[in-house]
Amino acid sequence: MKKTFLALIIISYISPLFAQDSTAVLNNKGNTDSLKTSRKNYVVKSYLLYNYTQLADNNVFNQQFRGDAFDRIIIDGNFNANSKGVPSAFAFNLLFNQPISSALINRADKQLGNIVKFDENLNTGITYERHLKKADLILVLGYNYRQMLNISGPKQAFETMFYGNAHFEGDTANLSNIHFDFYNYNQYSIGIIKKIDYGNYQMQFGVTGSFLQVINNIDIQTGATSIYTAPYGEFVDINYNLTYNSATASAPNFGALNGVGASGDFNLSFANKDKWKISMDLRDVGIMTFRKHEVNYSGTNNVNFQGFVIPNLLQFSSQTFDTLNLDSALTSKLPSKSNNQYSLFLPFTADIIFSKPLLHDRLVLTAGIQYRHIPNYYPYGYLKANYFLSPDMVVSASAGAGGYSLFDLGFEFAKTWKYFDVALGSSNLLGLIVPGYYSGGALYLKLGTTF
Repeated sequence: MKKTFLALIIISYISPLFAQDSTAVLNNKGNTDSLKTSRKNYVVKSYLLYNYTQLADNNVFNQQFRGDAFDRIIIDGNFNANSKGVPSAFAFNLLFNQPISSALINRADKQLGNIVKFDENLNTGITYERHLKKADLILVLGYNYRQMLNISGPKQAFETMFYGNAHFEGDTANLSNIHFDFYNYNQYSIGIIKKIDYGNYQMQFGVTGSFLQVINNIDIQTGATSIYTAPYGEFVDINYNLTYNSATASAPNFGALNGVGASGDFNLSFANKDKWKISMDLRDVGIMTFRKHEVNYSGTNNVNFQGFVIPNLLQFSSQTFDTLNLDSALTSKLPSKSNNQYSLFLPFTADIIFSKPLLHDRLVLTAGIQYRHIPNYYPYGYLKANYFLSPDMVVSASAGAGGYSLFDLGFEFAKTWKYFDVALGSSNLLGLIVPGYYSGGALYLKLGTTF
């Protein structure tokens, strides 16, 4: 059956990014700070307890300097993918350009709610910390490779893409309020961490500024958009309101940037020695400007196609409109093309985390809530229990819900030695254990050394 190009072209913007994004990402799961304990009774000094607030680092991890050490290096890699209804195997097959079975498509369609949500984050890099004794603060220098992908839209957009517009024969498919944002960039950071002891109470604040080197970006938004497919596919009416921006030519070297940006991270925490600690974080508050290799499409119109065959959606690119062989009347109704610079605000993240030691400080309970500034995101809440097998070894279990996730279960192991620390875990084990049925997944590894 013949189909129209634009009928799925709006949704197909999502598909090529999945194919391009061969290294999936992800981001983050809640944290507590490492514990300084005595050998005999695990006495916790909570003013040294700090909360990991990036959700992929859902662990207690020793980041304290030894008394004779002034330098610390941390290497970490974090990946997470979150979705309501889309099984992990489905998402990973898209990301790595692998075939998707009809059974997996049908299962995803049954599990989806009214809104499709998918979010992935990759954050990997190296951080150097220097304790400046005279100023009594910590200087932080870091490099991170970042990738973020956020998708939300109506369920009918998913069905149009994977079943074709024939699925809606004699009916109208709603493609309004599709949001697709992909960011791929290098992050170079500098910051300070300062602790102030007031006796019974302690305060810590941190500020980090970052320069962002843009590698790739795609931003797609739809307003009131719909597709009507006539019986027997005689014609298709498309009513669209579309904005499409991309800067995807990549950066051959540091000087040939597709774009630049700046961001800031902020932390403020309060503790009552060994009784409790509360931490507040605001991350990725920033903006990017795209100044090379831009392609923009925008427009609002109604188009009627008759007898037009849709090209391979997985091969769609920002040049696809240029290759269409249409008469001038139809071409004039397509989105207009330009090559203008554009700017986007980064999707920021805000966290509040509370930590409380129990059982003579062998158990630390953490409760956290996170908000990400992306469409249709509900606050993500979690609980985490950290049990110290010994003063230098801890196992952790966590449970969380909200955001773009259904229900997450996590586990982690962390160990510290005199000069070296390691933490390995997942904030979403279910998506890794049963990827064909459960959505999302996460893995993280953190290594640290002091000298």
